[in-house]
Order: sequence, then structure tokens, then C-alpha cells
Amino acid sequence: MFRIASFSQKSDTEFFDVWIGRISTDQKLYDHAEAILHAAATAEPLVADSLHTPQDIRYHAEGPFVRDHLRLMLMSLYAIVEGKMPLSEIEELRRLKGYEYEVEELEELFKAEVAWFEAFILCHDAAKWATVTFKSPENSRGAELGFNQTLTYEPDVDLAERSRVRSAYLDLFESFTRQHPNESQREIQSLFYLTYEIDVKYPHHDHMIHSPVYHALFERFAIAHELTDVHAAMLEDIISHHLSFKKFADAAVGNMNPFVHLAQRKGYDSDDFVDFIQGAIFLDFVCGSKRLSAHGYWHEISMLVNALKAEHDVDPMQRAEKIHAREEQEHKQRNLLFREVGLDGISLMDVLQMEPGPAFGRALKQVQSAVVGQAQMPVFGKKIDEEIERRAGEFYKKLFKTGE
Repeated sequence: MFRIASFSQKSDTEFFDVWIGRISTDQKLYDHAEAILHAAATAEPLVADSLHTPQDIRYHAEGPFVRDHLRLMLMSLYAIVEGKMPLSEIEELRRLKGYEYEVEELEELFKAEVAWFEAFILCHDAAKWATVTFKSPENSRGAELGFNQTLTYEPDVDLAERSRVRSAYLDLFESFTRQHPNESQREIQSLFYLTYEIDVKYPHHDHMIHSPVYHALFERFAIAHELTDVHAAMLEDIISHHLSFKKFADAAVGNMNPFVHLAQRKGYDSDDFVDFIQGAIFLDFVCGSKRLSAHGYWHEISMLVNALKAEHDVDPMQRAEKIHAREEQEHKQRNLLFREVGLDGISLMDVLQMEPGPAFGRALKQVQSAVVGQAQMPVFGKKIDEEIERRAGEFYKKLFKTGE
């Protein structure tokens, strides 16, 4: 269904940090996300384990555990689907002049592929539990307590030691939490890092999706979410490469060409593949990852901005052709709706009691432009105005009947 673009252009915008701050405190979204996490953890012990995986506050200040990361991703997804976070009203995206279609397409994708993104959220970091390692600076309290592992990961090596250190970290954090009963989770996470200086990493956890145990988990989620074979294959590839999306934090480094080539090699539709990548970046690295720096807490919306621009850099002409084709399709759909509700040329000649000619052409353009929000509705007289308003109402009913 075509868009009435000027409606969103006239709406107010807010910076992303304001949007995500409001989303993160929405109790309905919180409860929905928690219900999904609870169901997944109940069905899958691997997911239950992953939810307890510690997080490094410098990169994941949304909470001390992976559960906090996944919950915020889910809440953001449901906020978009429910219309609580229209992407066109995010100030940083509104400033991207000429990218309106890409932003609209991304929002459409989230709404159309909720199951795909739920599966991504639940599976993409599942192997963090198995690969988590801890590193502390020399002479720090964390190092004194033995949190000083090598930042590499080899399956089936020192599994007992990894389990011991992992449990020791969780016990230490739980004890620290009990010692600070009046502090918020954010404050506890911050104080804990300042006290012990324990860095948390998950080497190669993205590629673990190909290991037998995590690939079997992935396949169960793909079946449960009724993904097509192609969408499941795309999801597996995106999970196994999702750490490489970090490069989009730097506009000078971010490059979409390798992913376009991967899609072509695998026989995917490259446009669809890139769209899913951009969606994954937005949920994972922007919405679900709160950063902490000397300047305070923030979300890195620039990663999505850079990913959108990188798609354009692959083939600017193809992007222009894609936009033109979409505009043509929307023009046809709009004219079809105009005919259905009696706002086409022939019908309006009868309503306005005018003959064909320049004067009628101007009136027709004014009426149709006003209906789609691109001009002021002209005044013809009470009876005619009421009839046009009635037909415009029918137009909007048909336009929005699918929830657009």
C-alpha cells in the first residue's frame, strides 16, 4: 500500500535516545518481551543459560546480563510493530534526506517479519554463555580473584575451568548486589565494574551458530517460527556474521559490498538480505545496546545511518531505479483507490459540475493532493465540500484497512 509521505513529514520528531528511553519504561512492552523470554527459556535450556550471561557495561549498559539485552531488543521490535516508535519520527533518520523510502521499507520489514526478528533475537547471542571469558587489568581486584582468562575460545578445552570461573563471576555479582540493596541495577552494574574492573568478552560466539549444538537450537527456532527455507538460511548467515556489522560504527569503514556478494553467492535476493541486515543492526547494536562513555549513556543510532548509506554506495543507480519503480507502483495504487471511492477525474467532474479543461485539471489536482496530505483542500461550497469529505473518508478507510 502506498504511503502518504507528507503526513510523516509534518509530524514532530524526537532524538532516538528519547524514543528508546520511553520504550524501555513501557510496562506492556516489558511484560510482552518477558513472556517471550520465559517461554523460550522454559523450552530451551541453552537459552535459559544464555540469559544469565554477564555483560560488559561499556558496551551493554542496558543491564548486567544478556537477558537485559534481549529484552530491550524485543521491546523495541514490538514498539515498532505497535506504532509506538515510528521510524520516520526519529530525528536522526528524518535528517537523512532522500532515504524516506528506505526508512519506510525497514519499518514495513519489522511488521511483516516479526517471527524472523524474534528468532534472530533469541538465537544470535545464545553461544555467549559457552564462550564468555573474563579479563582484568594487572593488580585490579578482578585479577586478584582470578578473572584473568585468555581472550580466545577453543571448544572442549578447559570446560570445567570455564564453568568454574563463570559461576564465580555470577556468585560475586550476586553477593555485590546484596551489599547494595538500595541501588538500581544500572548503578550496581556500574559500581561492580568500577570495583573489580572485569572486562567481559565472547570470542567467536557468532560462528558458534554452525556448531552442532547451537545449529540444532537454531533449527528448532526456525521451525517454531515457521521460517521458509530461504529465510532460515539468511538468518543463519546473518547470525554468523553479525559481529562484523560493528564496522558500521565508522562511516569510513562500513561497506555493504561483502554482504551483497555473500547474498549473490548464496542465491539470495541481495536487496532482501541487506534489508534484514539493517534490521538486525538496528535491533542489536542500536536499540538493544546502551553504551557507556565519559559523556554518559547513549545508543549508537549512527550505525543504522551508516548501514543505510552503505547500501546506496553499492549501486546508486539501482537505488534510484528501485525508488522510481516504487513511486510508479504507489501512483497506480493511489489512482485505483481514487476510482473506487469516486475521487477520480470522471467522478469529480460530476461532483464539481465542471467540464474538462484547464480549470477542472487544476481543481482535480488540488483535491487529490489535499486528500494525500500534499496541499490544502479547496473550498467549493457546503454541499460539495461535504461530499468530497465523505469520499475522502472512504479513501482513508481503504488505505488503512490493512493497518498501514
